[in-house]
Amino acid sequence: MITLKTPAKVNIGLWVERRRPDGYHDLRSLFVPIGLFDEMRFEATEKEIEFCCDAPYVPGDSSNLVWKAADLFFTYTGVRSGVKITLLKQIPVGNGLGGGSSDAAATLLGLDRLFDTGLSIEELVSLSLELGMDCPFFLAPRPSLVTGRGDGIDPIDVPRFDLLLYSPEFNVPTPWAYKHLGRLTNGEKQCKLLAKALKERNYEEAARWLYNSFEDVVYKRHPELEIVARWFCKEGAWFSGLSGSGAALFAACPKEFEPELPEGTPGRMYRVETLEYWGVV
Repeated sequence: MITLKTPAKVNIGLWVERRRPDGYHDLRSLFVPIGLFDEMRFEATEKEIEFCCDAPYVPGDSSNLVWKAADLFFTYTGVRSGVKITLLKQIPVGNGLGGGSSDAAATLLGLDRLFDTGLSIEELVSLSLELGMDCPFFLAPRPSLVTGRGDGIDPIDVPRFDLLLYSPEFNVPTPWAYKHLGRLTNGEKQCKLLAKALKERNYEEAARWLYNSFEDVVYKRHPELEIVARWFCKEGAWFSGLSGSGAALFAACPKEFEPELPEGTPGRMYRVETLEYWGVV
C-alpha cells in the first residue's frame, strides 16, 4: 500500500483573458500551495477500481475525478490490475482550493509508484491535462505563474507567509461562474507586479495589484463573501480575496493576526502557511 499527502492551493490573483478556439479560456494566475492536505491510500487489487472517501458528500463512482484519473492511468499504461483508493478529506469541496485536482494528480503519481510504470513528467502532464486545468500544477506543487489552460507553469520564488482561509457553508459551481462572467481582462502587467511584490514580501504593494475576474459575479450572488473579505482587511490583514471561482476566501496576515469570525457568520476558518515546495509524499 502507498500513502500520499497532497495539498490545497490558493489563486493569489486570477485573470480570465480570452476564450480559446477549443472552447476553454486562457487564464493567468499565481498558484500557491498551502499547508492543508488530503490523504490518499492506494492498494492493488485483482480487478476494477474501488474508491471510497470519508466525506459522505463526495461521490464514490465514475463521476469522481479520482476514479477518472485511475481509469485514465489503466487505459494509458495497459496495466492489468485493479486498485482500492481511500481518500481522507480535509480540503473543503467546491471552494476553489483545488482539492479535486490535487487528488486526481496524486492518483496518477500514486498509481505510477504502486505499479512501477515509470511514467515521464511529460506523460504525467499530458494525462493530467485530460482531467482538468489545475491538475498539472499538483504534480510538483510550488508557487507558480500558471497560464493558458494550466499547461504553462513557471515556478517563482515566494517566501512563506501566513494565510487565513474562510470556507462558507456553500460552494460556487465553476461552470456557473464562467457562464455569468463579465468582461475578460489581460493581466500580464498586473500579475508580474503582484509576483514581484510577493517575492519581496511587500504585502501592502501586493494588495494594489490583487485581482480576480470572478469576484464581481460571485460577490453579486453572495454579498456575504465580500463582507467577510473587507472585514479581514479592516481587522488588519494585508490583503484578502477570492480563491479561484470561490467560494473560499483567503487573507494574508501577520502571525499575530488571530481574529474570530463575526458572530453569526456561518462557515469555518483555517489558519495555514503557504508552501515554498511540496513533493507529494
